[in-house]
Amino acid sequence: MPNVAGPARIVPLASLVNQDFSLAALRQAAQRGRLEANQGSDGVWRSSRRAIDEYSRTKFSRRPKAENELEDV
Repeated sequence: MPNVAGPARIVPLASLVNQDFSLAALRQAAQRGRLEANQGSDGVWRSSRRAIDEYSRTKFSRRPKAENELEDV
C-alpha cells in the first residue's frame, strides 16, 4: 500500500502485515487492547503504521500491575 498520508493513515490491518507480525497477531493485539486499532461496522480492524511501530516498541514490556492485583500477592 502506498504511503500517501504518512504513518498516521488508518488502513486495514491486512495492509500492515510484515515479517514481524502476521494478520492474526495484529488482530489479537488489537482485541486485547495492546495495539491501537478500531474495528469498523464491517468487522474489519484498522490501524496505522505509527500504532504498529509503537506496539513493536512496547511488545515485550510489562505493564505495571493494577492496585487490586497487588493485594492478591
